[in-house]
Amino acid sequence: MESSKKNTPGPVVIASISVIVLLIIFYFILMLYFPELLAQMSLGEKVPVK
Repeated sequence: MESSKKNTPGPVVIASISVIVLLIIFYFILMLYFPELLAQMSLGEKVPVK
């Protein structure tokens, strides 16, 4: 008879994945209400060396 215990991820793995998902959702909500917030950041354009 086989063991019915399944290999479940630990609570640290579940917590870290849920934090990442919540940060992504928070980012999209932030961009929905404040689209100009990150539009003012520099994009790293090339600047000629003097």
